[in-house]
Amino acid sequence: MKRTLIFLIALLFLFGCAYDPTEDKDAKKLDIYAFSIGKADALLVRTSDASIMIDAGEHGDGERLVERLRELGAEKLDLLILTHCDKDHIGGADTIIESLPIDRIVLPVYEKDSKQYTQLLAALLQTDAEVSYLDQDLSLKYGDLDAEIWVSPVPFDGKSDNEQSLITKILYEGKSYLFMGDAVGKELEKLIFGTRNLTCDVLKLPHHGVYDENTFALMTAAMPSYVIICDSVKNPADAETLQAMELFDPVILQTKDGDVHLVISEGVVKIEE
Repeated sequence: MKRTLIFLIALLFLFGCAYDPTEDKDAKKLDIYAFSIGKADALLVRTSDASIMIDAGEHGDGERLVERLRELGAEKLDLLILTHCDKDHIGGADTIIESLPIDRIVLPVYEKDSKQYTQLLAALLQTDAEVSYLDQDLSLKYGDLDAEIWVSPVPFDGKSDNEQSLITKILYEGKSYLFMGDAVGKELEKLIFGTRNLTCDVLKLPHHGVYDENTFALMTAAMPSYVIICDSVKNPADAETLQAMELFDPVILQTKDGDVHLVISEGVVKIEE
């Protein structure tokens, strides 16, 4: 009897040591992926309640992005946000729209005279997704995830697509994530010095790390612990941009070095290899 009791206690000890609560598949977590596709944007934000894609790279990236999404288990998208109509943000969108079911697609309310925009419009005409051309801010909720999509405060002058970028702020489990599209110039200035709350834990830096005179002011307003830059080996982030961030000492993650993957669980941000 005594030996049996000792054996049972030993078993309980071993199982207790082997159990790791961080491996609980039901634990709430948020994944952020920034795909390495050159100097172009394509990001995926996932929780157990939603799969949200922000931008879709260039035209030649479409099939590869669809393949990556499926590899990650994103067989459908709850939301596709196209921040603005430059080819390095919407180029692969038609392929993604034609290949995956999507509940909702949002984009800014202006038109672009380009082959990529024409291809996008053709795909939008065929999709079952709800398509919204935003002329005012939009708030969406997916379980515990809150998404705020801000329209540009700058009227379209027919020239600067970047200044029409939709800005996405995601709130989840007490942390915030800010995706800046290619906001530059007047838009960036108005966002920084206006009434927007830009503070965040993770910042997707605008415009592939190209230096803007307001880069330092953006970092001051946002104070992120992590910065994602969608750049490439051929077109890396500007040295002036990296220097402007040095004082703030964030962890800088550049897609020129490969896919970026952050996992946030129980308030802790981890970089996945």
